[in-house]
Amino acid sequence: MKIMNKFFLPIVLCFGLFFMFSCEKESTVDGITSNDGSQARKAYTEKGYTEVEVSPIVKSNCYFQEWDKEVLTPVSGLFEYYDSDNNWVASINFGDGSCNQWATKTWDVNMFPDYPSGSEDFSVFDYKPKN
Repeated sequence: MKIMNKFFLPIVLCFGLFFMFSCEKESTVDGITSNDGSQARKAYTEKGYTEVEVSPIVKSNCYFQEWDKEVLTPVSGLFEYYDSDNNWVASINFGDGSCNQWATKTWDVNMFPDYPSGSEDFSVFDYKPKN
């Protein structure tokens, strides 16, 4: 009986740990919402650039496999930014209608020499972590 008790607890612990770590983990994201690129757009307008809506943001319910949910997502739209002399400074393009979470900022590298790439993709989502 002592031999059985000696091995019983470690075996139960091993099976418990196996089942605990082998289960599929839940997403750590509770809420995903579109921010319509508001931070990127605000960064240009706060610097005094004029925002011109070339084409309005169009949203669609898009399914995202990594979260196993549909999210209302900007899939197209174009905004351009101009300085006080009406020179093009930057653009924000929300895409061609495809469902993804990315928009693209493009800017005049002469106006922003510290950012020589001239382009950057950014997520249009805000994520609320699970509590």
